Amino acid sequence: MFRPRGLHLKSLFQLLAQRPSTPADQTRHVFLCIGDHYEPMWGNAAMNVQEERVERWVREYPKAFDEFKDSRGRCPQHTFFYPAEEYNPTLVERVAQLCRRGYGEMEVHLHHDNDTSENLRETLETFKSHLFYEHGMLGQNLDRQITYGFIHGNWALDNSRPDGRWCGVNDEITVLRETGCYADFTMPSA
Repeated sequence: MFRPRGLHLKSLFQLLAQRPSTPADQTRHVFLCIGDHYEPMWGNAAMNVQEERVERWVREYPKAFDEFKDSRGRCPQHTFFYPAEEYNPTLVERVAQLCRRGYGEMEVHLHHDNDTSENLRETLETFKSHLFYEHGMLGQNLDRQITYGFIHGNWALDNSRPDGRWCGVNDEITVLRETGCYADFTMPSA
């Protein structure tokens, strides 16, 4: 069974599939949201480890979830929040290929420390341009601005840690909004 970082998602979908069927005149809705801080480089992994991590997703995700479909025939969608500071065009393209095959989408993840508003803006604009123009990821709003969802690495959105570490940008939410962020999915740390 495919277990990204120990999760048993396939087991959850199998359990849902085994439930008694819904009568034809009723609709059953199941919503599951998983925000994946997708980090092939996690733990300063060597390039061959990063490549194998990506290839495992590309190889195993379809096998694990093709049998589960929603009312429109789509399998479960995975959102890969890829870290901007770990951008590797080859690895991103492999994940983008999986997404283009109908298995999910890619959004923006960022770890930074002692940053500035100007540098953050440049980092976000550069990374979202790579994702959009080179890999066909992300979308655009009615004004043709590239839009993206965001997860802040190290749970320090808007310089929120008391010690000021792992961000540095007091107006980060403003910068996100101005650069096309449609939603922040950062969860508070426990």
